[in-house]
This record gives sequence, C-alpha cells and structure tokens, in this order.
Amino acid sequence: MDVFHFDLDTLLFRLIAFVIAFSVHEWAHAMAAWRLGDPTAKEQGRLTLNPLAHVDPFGLLMILFGPFGWAKPVPFNALYFRGNRRLGIVLVAAAGPLSNLVLAFVFGWLAVHADRMAFLHAGPAWLAELVVNVFVYSLLINAALVVFNLLPIAPLDGAKIVRFLFPYKYDRYFEPLETYGPFLLLAIVFFPALRNVLLHPPLEGLLALIRLVVA
Repeated sequence: MDVFHFDLDTLLFRLIAFVIAFSVHEWAHAMAAWRLGDPTAKEQGRLTLNPLAHVDPFGLLMILFGPFGWAKPVPFNALYFRGNRRLGIVLVAAAGPLSNLVLAFVFGWLAVHADRMAFLHAGPAWLAELVVNVFVYSLLINAALVVFNLLPIAPLDGAKIVRFLFPYKYDRYFEPLETYGPFLLLAIVFFPALRNVLLHPPLEGLLALIRLVVA
C-alpha cells in the first residue's frame, strides 16, 4: 500500500486521515512555541485543533488530487523564547513530527485491535468499514509524515532540527540550501524512484516497529 499514490477509491479515508494529522501537527508546533513563551501562533488563532485554522487551499488540493499535501506553516518568533533560542527552534520543529509519531502508534493500536471494538459490530457494516479504513490510513499517513518531515531539506522540520543543533557559525552553510529545498521536495514527491530510495525504507521500518509494539 503506497501512501503517496493517488487512488480515488481511498480518497475519503486519506482526506480524513490527513486532516487529523496536519491539524495535530500544526497545533503541536503552536503549543511548543507558546510553552516556550512565544504568543505569535496563539494570537493568530493557530493554537487550536480546528483544521480550518491550519488548512492551506493548494495543499488541500494536493491531498485530494495528488500524492501528498500540506498545511499552513505555524508562525513563531524565537526572540520570545525563554532560554536557548536555537534549542527552542529545534523543540518547536520537533513537536510536529513527534505528534504524528504519537498518532501513528495510537491509530496503529486502533487498527490492530479494531475487531475487538464492540461499537463497530453494533452499527452498519459500511460505517465499520469507514472507521477501520480511517484507522489504517491514519496510521500510514502519520507514519509517512514523520519520515517526510524529518528529511533534512528546507523548509521541512528536519532541516530546522539539523540546522539549529549546530552552532551559529555553521548557518552560512545551511542558508544556500534553503533556496533549492522546495524543488528537491517536489522531485521526491512526484518521482517514485526518489521516494523508493529516501522515504519507503524508513517508512517500512517505522511501520514494522509500530506493528511490533501495538500487537
């Protein structure tokens, strides 16, 4: 099952899973920044799980008709951060993928143990099928978001984590890479050969770990 492959039959399941995943992801960024002392995201209405606050119209279209999508980035101002500001940036960046990792384990458990849930057997079969498929695709999509967002390619969270773990003097080596990052990401998303090399091996490893833990 290729989570990056467009399939009309799974559109509803993938859409629901994406909306849950990106809403929690962006909320986690906002919450981390707020807890560090930055009110920017909260003042702009981003400290919420409401997907309408986070949706990017073009990113949503890509979810509907393409292999991947995205939400609006959460704004933050590191000048407000208490303590080490570079570490604060790392923590804010890491909060998003970490939230998706937690969701992947939660939905992995729900997908594996769905047959034990009495409420799924009490209702109509189509509803049970919908819920189980949402569990499965939420597992896949949240795991994929963890792997994808941790790539050290700007503007992804992984790039911020890698860059700001290094001392300030190394910033000059990272800044030129930010120009080419979006083009590289588009190539990864739309060329299966690159996805097979960069995304699928770590994704399969993460999914295997989740299955082992939740079994």
